[in-house]
Amino acid sequence: MIGCDDVRPALLEGEPLGGEAAEHVRSCARCAAEAETASALRRHLAAAPPLLSSGLSARVLAVAAPVLAANARRAARRRLVRAIAAALVPLPLIVALDAVVLRGAYRLLAGLLSPALSLYVVVNYGALLALLLALAYGAVPVLAERQGRVALEVNHV
Repeated sequence: MIGCDDVRPALLEGEPLGGEAAEHVRSCARCAAEAETASALRRHLAAAPPLLSSGLSARVLAVAAPVLAANARRAARRRLVRAIAAALVPLPLIVALDAVVLRGAYRLLAGLLSPALSLYVVVNYGALLALLLALAYGAVPVLAERQGRVALEVNHV
């Protein structure tokens, strides 16, 4: 036999009542009144949105600001590391290609000019390539950091 204590949780949670529980609600005046009250309460709560404090979002953001800033810094570091890693992937191939080009240029120039003059030209050309390569790879972290700041500004606006 189902008693009042067995039916009340189902009434409050709005669960459909089984055969014996529904029969108990029909026969028990107290459970029938509680069923009506619970039904009215559920309808009222569903119709009215919850009331929130006007300053709640500002307080939540103020409390979460340090965590959000730490996450933004961590994400910026990850972007920087990924940008540097992506830039360093083709570096061995570029250096090997430059070495092949410099050897070929030296052989070509050695046939046309004196060996000392061709060595001078090839060394200067190699120095220029090294300078340009260093500038290009030195700019990667700067550009990655700038892109990270721009992405943060765009996401916050």
